[in-house]
Order: sequence, then structure tokens, then C-alpha cells
Amino acid sequence: MAEIDLNIGGKIFRIACADGEERQLEAAASLVANEATSLVSAIGQVPETRMLLMSSLMLGDRHIALQGQLRAAEDRIRALEQRSEQAEAAASASTPVASAATFGQDSAEAIAALTRTAETLEAMADALEATPA
Repeated sequence: MAEIDLNIGGKIFRIACADGEERQLEAAASLVANEATSLVSAIGQVPETRMLLMSSLMLGDRHIALQGQLRAAEDRIRALEQRSEQAEAAASASTPVASAATFGQDSAEAIAALTRTAETLEAMADALEATPA
């Protein structure tokens, strides 16, 4: 078990942690220390327990806001995935699949069909990009 010293709000705290967790704990302490510094700058020196409580509450508030942003981003991703699946289904339903046998030896006809298919796919991609979520 490792022990590290953390400086938060000008106070040194000796904390025990599992081996290998020192860097993550130091990063977390740095966040709390930044909040404590902001708090002391804003309202002046406060008792240690109040400083730690207020710093934790400010971090908790930020955490809740980030969770909301994450949920909104996940919802947007799901909506975009659904639209992509719908577009793929529409493309496969409306665009006939051409095979070499369909065109026989006429490569000009095959090239024309592939060109039309590419244009259709490009138009669908443009429409998806232009459509707001």
C-alpha cells in the first residue's frame, strides 16, 4: 500500500492508496485543490472542513452538468445511428443491385448503372449531413 502527500488549499494530507493508483489520486486531488484555490480567492480563507465541503460540492455540480452533456451526446449518437440505418435500408430498397450477369458484356451500361448508384448515395449522404438532428 502506497502513501502520498496531497496539498489541498495549503494543507498537506497524507493519504494511503493501492499501489499504482498514485497518479490518479494526485490528479483528483489537483482538481479539488484548484477548486479550493478558487474558493479561497473568491471568499477568503475558510476553515478546512468548509473549504473541502465547498470544493467537493463545486466538483459535484460540474460532474452533474457533464453527465447531462454526456447523456445528450449519447442520445444524439443513437438518433444519428437510427437515421443511418434508415438511410441504408432506404438505399437498399430503392437501388437495385446490379450484377455482372445483368449487364452481360455491355460495360458501358454497367458503368452508367454504377454512376447512377454513386450519385444516389452521394445525394443521400448530402441530405443526411444537411438534416439537423
